[in-house]
Amino acid sequence: MAYELSWTDYSRADYERLDGVQRVIVDKGLARIRERGMQAGQALSGDLAGCRRLKYRKLGLRIIFRELAGRTEVIEIVAIGQRAGSRVYGRATKRVGGDGSTV
Repeated sequence: MAYELSWTDYSRADYERLDGVQRVIVDKGLARIRERGMQAGQALSGDLAGCRRLKYRKLGLRIIFRELAGRTEVIEIVAIGQRAGSRVYGRATKRVGGDGSTV
């Protein structure tokens, strides 16, 4: 089964800001998410409970994603960015609303 990826305007902008090397790595991660869905990556907790992450230590990059409510074959990319200072997690938290919507 292949999962469909859904992008927010914010996560699309995150992706567009990546340089060429970062995009190659992130594209491999996105392919993994398409193939494995919510089985890819590690579960997050706290404000990002229900989200998962793929991390790329050497580049300091994280991909934060979640399954869209009511759409079991659609995975939403919430944020892509540097872990430094937990910036990507802060942006992801702001983008994930308490009612399950993306801000």
